[in-house]
Amino acid sequence: MKRIEDFAAHLLGAPSDLQEILRNLHKNVLAEDNAVYVALTEKTSTGDLFIVGSSGLDQESLVGLSWLRTTTQFPTIDCLNSGSDVYLHSKEAWLEKYPQSALFREKLGIEEILCQPIHWNQDSSYCLSLAFGVAAPGKSRDLELLRTLGRLFETYLDKTRGNKVVTLEPPTTSMKRKIEALNDRHRETVNLVIKGLNNQEIADAQGISVNTVKSDLKKIFKDLGVSYRSQIYAEMIDEE
Repeated sequence: MKRIEDFAAHLLGAPSDLQEILRNLHKNVLAEDNAVYVALTEKTSTGDLFIVGSSGLDQESLVGLSWLRTTTQFPTIDCLNSGSDVYLHSKEAWLEKYPQSALFREKLGIEEILCQPIHWNQDSSYCLSLAFGVAAPGKSRDLELLRTLGRLFETYLDKTRGNKVVTLEPPTTSMKRKIEALNDRHRETVNLVIKGLNNQEIADAQGISVNTVKSDLKKIFKDLGVSYRSQIYAEMIDEE
């Protein structure tokens, strides 16, 4: 009960930074639960996915989650698609239901996860994910308490919607992060493009045909949101 009161008191202070709210939930309210990370994910009306705020996920982990756009093998995606809670009580339950993302779960040390739908506006769907490591010996997590924390968070966002105390805007993804999210061959192709190699030289370097290079570049340009090679250079320079 005290943790609910602590989180409610934090929200009564009218924090305007989403990151601050999620960090407080992760580092303070859920500290004794061995929380691995807390994240708010958005699915837009066009199907695009964004992690709009998180605590406990480093840059590498955020990049690793980029494949969420192309898979349903993750509890957060189930939550966004169904509009219902998704709860996994153990790593065995995760492995059985989401085998494709088992390595990601193992890397982060997730033992238990609760994903709750958050109703913010009609244009997008949101999911609050609370991920935990192994529970302390003799202790079990209070699932209803966790759900109550999610409802408090949703209520706060709803009450602040009109006066825009908290704004939820999809973060701008840097060109570097977009490149890191590509598969190994496509990353290598981009590196060769940056070095100034033409299609034939890229084909020779990778041991593939020129037509395959052209097909790869078409897919790469779409993933990076560019139309031609020089845009990759330009955006990377702008980020320096």
